[in-house]
Amino acid sequence: MIIQTLQFGELEVQPESVISFEHGLPGFESLHRFTVVTPDPEVPFSFLQSVDDGDVAFVLTNPFLFYPDYEFDIPEEVRQQLRIGQENDVAVWSIVSIRDDLATSSLNLLAPLLINVKERLGRQCILHGSGYTTKHPLSARADTDTTAEVGEAHARIDS
Repeated sequence: MIIQTLQFGELEVQPESVISFEHGLPGFESLHRFTVVTPDPEVPFSFLQSVDDGDVAFVLTNPFLFYPDYEFDIPEEVRQQLRIGQENDVAVWSIVSIRDDLATSSLNLLAPLLINVKERLGRQCILHGSGYTTKHPLSARADTDTTAEVGEAHARIDS
């Protein structure tokens, strides 16, 4: 399908790349279908583009590139909703708040986006009581390797 977007203009979206967010995202509950767009694989940022509203897109990054020690447990309710069987079923993304420059921009580690890459199901999961916030600085980036696998086993599944 072809969608008209604010960020990318006309964008072709393959049906198999559409991720379903059953409850939408906080503040965007009416939007349920998204796709991840990575314009430049050499840059550690992608976009979560709404398929339902071309004007809505969020800047994303792999939080482990900036915070290698980032970890949390995926609640059972989320595991069931996303039909997660194994840790490698899950991609973990953080929404980036872009400011005037990257040095003052921040990551939302409090509410990561979890995507079951096999089932194409997603959810923003708020980590209550985790100590994480919505404004962790991007300047903490300790790794320049942008090829790191997204979410590689840092999100634990409670068994």
